[in-house]
Amino acid sequence: AAPVFRSLIDYLRAALPQLQQQDSTLGDEERLVRAYLDLMLMRMPDRLAFTIAIDPSLRTLPFPPMALLTLVENAIRHGIDPALEGGRVEVGARRGGDRDVRLWVADTGVGLSEGGTSGTGLRNLEERLDAFFGPGASVALSAQAPRGVRADIRVTSPQA
Repeated sequence: AAPVFRSLIDYLRAALPQLQQQDSTLGDEERLVRAYLDLMLMRMPDRLAFTIAIDPSLRTLPFPPMALLTLVENAIRHGIDPALEGGRVEVGARRGGDRDVRLWVADTGVGLSEGGTSGTGLRNLEERLDAFFGPGASVALSAQAPRGVRADIRVTSPQA
């Protein structure tokens, strides 16, 4: 119980300030995602594995609070949780060009459902990215082989 309690405290310490923070960075988001995934790993230690690979030079990039976390939560809730054998979540960010930044969350869970559409969380995320970065921001979902989903975010940032 003690490790779970410590992980929950770490998650809450990372999450609560983000709710009101206007000057959030990708590094802040990385800490939040890591704390959440550590907590989920304790909940399902034999069903979850994860990696986080954020280019260290991007950690100071201004980034909307809880935006990347939305995709990670979706990967757990809709991909890993329903899969009997669980799966893996991969989170990453790298430069894609002069000012382009590419971020992704991929899972090896159950995959996209037939006729599935973007839910409210994804629509809200697209709107938040557009408000934060402008019309050049985009979110795209794709199926992964042999199973799973990949969410890609592309933004153009003056600070990238």
